[in-house]
Amino acid sequence: ATMDKKNTPEVKLGQYKGLEAPKAEVKVVAADVNARLKEMADRNSRLVSVERAVKKGDTADIDFEGFDNGVAFDGGKGENFDLEIGSGSFVPGFEDQLIGMKAGEEKDIDITFPENYTKELAGKEATFKCKIHEVKETIKPELDDEFAKDVSEYDTLAALKKSIKADLAKKRQEAVDRDFENEA
Repeated sequence: ATMDKKNTPEVKLGQYKGLEAPKAEVKVVAADVNARLKEMADRNSRLVSVERAVKKGDTADIDFEGFDNGVAFDGGKGENFDLEIGSGSFVPGFEDQLIGMKAGEEKDIDITFPENYTKELAGKEATFKCKIHEVKETIKPELDDEFAKDVSEYDTLAALKKSIKADLAKKRQEAVDRDFENEA
């Protein structure tokens, strides 16, 4: 693609021969490619309902209501809330206590709010009445040729990896070139 000359102001370059700015070397390693593949897999994963007890990494569809000495408190209630077990999005200890529960089960979960919590609840003990409606497992696609076909125009995982590597290298090279121009 040719640059649109109208929009780019003309730059008068001074004497720059003999100026040597260090040019960084562009490296893309397998870990970079795999990280990109993992992002693609995460984006293409789906939740599937399972008939078993909750384990770490699952998503539990729960109702919960928190009580401080038997009194329900503000903001402590949720219905049909999808909670990823092990995500740490709830108070420490809460998610762990859901592990092993099945759909349809109810349980009282006792927790202590952390000291850095809202001042009304900081350091207090509370009980959450919880009910599990559904246990869902995250199914990530296998990183294989089928996956490559689903998420790209490539027929094989090898070709997809190669394209990701080239793409990352190109982006990094552009960044290096920009830095190089800024240095010079």
